[in-house]
Amino acid sequence: MDFLGIDRVVFGATDLGQANDFFTQWGLKRTRKTLNTLVFETGNGNQVVVKREDDRSLPAKMAAHQEFREVIFGLSKQSDFDTIYQNLSTDRLVEIDDEGIMHTVDDSGIHIGFRWVRDHKKERPRDTLWNSPGNKKRVDLISNVYSQAHPFKMGHIVFFVPDTKVAENFYRQRLGFWLSDRYVGGAGVFLRWAKKSEHHNLFFVKSRTDSLALHHIAFEVDSIHEVFGGGVAFSKKGWPTEVGPGRHPISSAYFWYFKNPLGGAVEYFCDADFVTENWKPHQYRVNRFSEWHLIDGIEVKDDGKLRPSLKGAKEIDQQKKNAMAAPVKAST
Repeated sequence: MDFLGIDRVVFGATDLGQANDFFTQWGLKRTRKTLNTLVFETGNGNQVVVKREDDRSLPAKMAAHQEFREVIFGLSKQSDFDTIYQNLSTDRLVEIDDEGIMHTVDDSGIHIGFRWVRDHKKERPRDTLWNSPGNKKRVDLISNVYSQAHPFKMGHIVFFVPDTKVAENFYRQRLGFWLSDRYVGGAGVFLRWAKKSEHHNLFFVKSRTDSLALHHIAFEVDSIHEVFGGGVAFSKKGWPTEVGPGRHPISSAYFWYFKNPLGGAVEYFCDADFVTENWKPHQYRVNRFSEWHLIDGIEVKDDGKLRPSLKGAKEIDQQKKNAMAAPVKAST
């Protein structure tokens, strides 16, 4: 199968205004707004769709405490779309809507879909140039500083499931996904949709409550500068950190997770491993969530100290003028 990636995720919402603020401040471009529907896009056209929670077109909630409804995967070939339809319709209900999107439910109970994407956007950001000892790629240029993140794409999605083996078997046997790494004993499994791909595009974690839930959706940005700059900016807008920033030893990616008011979390990430058919899956026995991470994010305060700026220079000049104009006390 020639998967293009996550094409769309769908949420319900009781407060569309809050959802609008959250995803626009996250850095997505709003491309549609009606009384009942909001559509946001990443740089390459991946969509987050939010509808009023009582919209009849929405699939049922996966978890009572969350508004996540469905994930749609993009395909580059009509033939792959047809193959998946023929395969899955043998043992489950498969429907195609007016947009030509196929909808069904996987073996874990997650609502999934597939879409043949004819015009896949590729507005790739410019490469970050790094300087290291003996290797200077950024010359006579200032590196990027970010006051807002602009995610390029959705890189992966993560779910809590009752049985990770059931989830793994469905995506590997029925959809041709590849195994990247695994936590032994059914604790977790990392899958990718192509032999040459980012380290993982799907991650299933064994649920402590034996139920389904969205864990997080990961949005890829250009560099660690954008992870930190975007994360600080988003935090300043009042959205709480889930965990981070930090760095994953599995996949090597830098991350920063924020709580999603619609359920689960959203993640800025960058610099993930890219693997091929030569990759050898690991069997991990101990948790390797992070090499390091901060718990509560980075709090940036105004400490009142005077630092170089036009305002600072004027304050210094004014202080000198005030000192010179002050009357001198006579000695006694």
